[in-house]
Amino acid sequence: MLNFRYGLHPVDQTFFETAPMRWRVGLELAASPDEVWAGLTAPRPLSWCRALSDVHYTSEAPYGTDTTREATVLGTYRMHEKFFHWDEAERRKSFYADAATLPVFSSFAEDYHVLPFEGGSKLVWSFAFAPWKGLDSAMQLGTPLTETLLASLVKDTRNHFGPLTEVHRP
Repeated sequence: MLNFRYGLHPVDQTFFETAPMRWRVGLELAASPDEVWAGLTAPRPLSWCRALSDVHYTSEAPYGTDTTREATVLGTYRMHEKFFHWDEAERRKSFYADAATLPVFSSFAEDYHVLPFEGGSKLVWSFAFAPWKGLDSAMQLGTPLTETLLASLVKDTRNHFGPLTEVHRP
């Protein structure tokens, strides 16, 4: 893990309900569950997200529990991630970051769950994190930036797979 200077604490599935900061979004997508899952498990997952300049697995396929990957966010912040849950049949996977290049989070995790949905699929995408010690107030002040980043990921994912319903305004 070259250049990852800051260790993060491992978490489990309960962190998505107990973390001090949590976001969960359900995206209704026009693509089938298999298409969405294939995009999330491809060698370069999330390549359609502009805020993620690079996401790639550092483990060999086939991927599963204990798979690792690296992600670069906004071109500067890098995280090393370890998957602690991976279920192909359920189309669900979860990871925590175990190292990063900057001291932003003490713990960080994401969960992806792809479900069948009438006319396409539903991606339930969850984010959970705890700020680095002493950054609680700064993280609260940074909530608008975090929400903008997450909204960008959601928008790019909807654009990539197609939204299930279009919003028409008169």
